Amino acid sequence: MENTKKFRPIGRIIHIRDRRAKECFPVINRGKPWYDTLTAEQTAELKAWYEAWLNATETLVIPKKPEWLK
Repeated sequence: MENTKKFRPIGRIIHIRDRRAKECFPVINRGKPWYDTLTAEQTAELKAWYEAWLNATETLVIPKKPEWLK
């Protein structure tokens, strides 16, 4: 069986996982009271940002943080 996955540098993947743990998870895990203050647009943007982080070890792209989170 042929391996169809492209070679991905393990160091880059580890770096992405570390950044995701520091930059993404603390925001995503803020809890319902915080989420209740978000607009529908912010919620959609946050969901897309989170999905991009979850896919980052495949895409090797660090997602840009939404401006309003800064």
